[in-house]
Amino acid sequence: MKTVIIVYSTILLGILGLTSGLFLAFAASKFAVKEDPRVKLVEAALPGINCGACGFPGCSGFAKAYADGKVPKEGCIPGRRSGVPEKLEAITKTSQEKILAIWKESGEDAEKALQKLLSATGAPPKPVPKKPVRPSPDEVAKYKGMLKDNELASLIYGALPNIDCGLCGHPGCAAFALKLAASEEKPEKCVPGMRQNVPEKVAKIKKMSSNEIKKMLEETAGDPKKIKEKLGG
Repeated sequence: MKTVIIVYSTILLGILGLTSGLFLAFAASKFAVKEDPRVKLVEAALPGINCGACGFPGCSGFAKAYADGKVPKEGCIPGRRSGVPEKLEAITKTSQEKILAIWKESGEDAEKALQKLLSATGAPPKPVPKKPVRPSPDEVAKYKGMLKDNELASLIYGALPNIDCGLCGHPGCAAFALKLAASEEKPEKCVPGMRQNVPEKVAKIKKMSSNEIKKMLEETAGDPKKIKEKLGG
């Protein structure tokens, strides 16, 4: 008798488990939040460096905002030189039905879908500049160490975004700060910094006396956040 009960209990539990599994699979399929192909195409058209110059924490944030019509096609500052506005315009002018068709034909691969869409609309992309490579932690540490002997560069470093995106062409913000201090670079090359008034801040720092620079570094303990507050922003 006990054996029969155990067998029936096992079968019942198996049936319940199978039923629950099927229900969960159905629910996952029925209520799944599908990705918007248009957003994925916009994101594929962006540089993908997450520099924050657009005002969003990353390219995915900008892509969603653009797809929702909240930002202009020129909003991606680094992308202006690589044909991003033209790519975004091509995406915008393409109907949702066409985008869905291309998305499926491309196996839901955003890069392939984007190229197919651009070819179909007669708007081939401009040659894209080589994507900047983020410096390695060792490179960043190396140049940060060099700031210790350069108070002007240290203060300039505090005025920069400090995200080490590499867009300026140098291995990190510390390396760029050293170049700025030596007047070997222009602050306008800091693309993310354009929204943060970096050129104006650097100009302000360079007008300061050595004593003023030293005083600000002491008052802020070299903290970039505090330096930005002192400089106004």
